[in-house]
Amino acid sequence: MRSKLAIGSLIVILGVIALIMTGVKQSSARHMTLDSLLGPPSEDVAGRRIQLAGCTVVPGSIEWDEYRHRPVFQITDGERQMQVQYTGNAILPDTFQDRAQLVMEGHFVAERARFEAEMVMAKCPSKYEGENYEEHRDTVGEPTAATGN
Repeated sequence: MRSKLAIGSLIVILGVIALIMTGVKQSSARHMTLDSLLGPPSEDVAGRRIQLAGCTVVPGSIEWDEYRHRPVFQITDGERQMQVQYTGNAILPDTFQDRAQLVMEGHFVAERARFEAEMVMAKCPSKYEGENYEEHRDTVGEPTAATGN
């Protein structure tokens, strides 16, 4: 009776460990830039989850599907370009537009020379250009070194 309980417990523990290891492997992402992804192959990225950053949307390249849900677009790092297909289910942020800076997670499909993004985070650089920190501090009433307030 005790041996059956010990064997059953061991099987359950091994099953939980296998599930944890599989979950960690599937959720971990290798951080890359467009240069490192398209440059000389340093490692096999086929089937690996990748976090791709350091690129922007090429102006005029966003092509929406009929439901305006899953676009195909081009990204660039200033030197290289690549096509991206959004495959996620979330609504894309309002900041997803031409010239938006992106961080994406997904998989690189070498046969199509395309990145399939399951998650897209976008920052519109024009929202942050020309911001003056001193004017911001004056607006919110924070003390400055010059005024001593």
